[in-house]
Amino acid sequence: MVKTSIRLPPEICKKLESEARRLGEIGGVPVTVSDLIRACIVEHFPQVSARARKEKAAPGELLDEVFLLKESHLQLAQDLEKLVQTLTEKFLLLASRKQVEELSGGVAAAIKTLGGR
Repeated sequence: MVKTSIRLPPEICKKLESEARRLGEIGGVPVTVSDLIRACIVEHFPQVSARARKEKAAPGELLDEVFLLKESHLQLAQDLEKLVQTLTEKFLLLASRKQVEELSGGVAAAIKTLGGR
């Protein structure tokens, strides 16, 4: 966040300090004049606060996406391991070179088809 200094007339500063103190007493949490000014900006300039919320949300969304990619990667690794195991078992059952070539060609065609998506 960028720091900005503003000059206000003394009477406005006193009113803001009084309001901050009052809100702090009501809520039981300390409220500063800066908090009041930020609240006013959010209330009167929603596009500014929307942009800030969006910027704050972006890293969280990125982390969610990374998590989903990690999950997909793990699932893909498991599926690939199952495929290799199944193919190994099937190749052992084949009797002739022609059967092996036919199965290999079918697997290659399936992979090319899936790769085009």
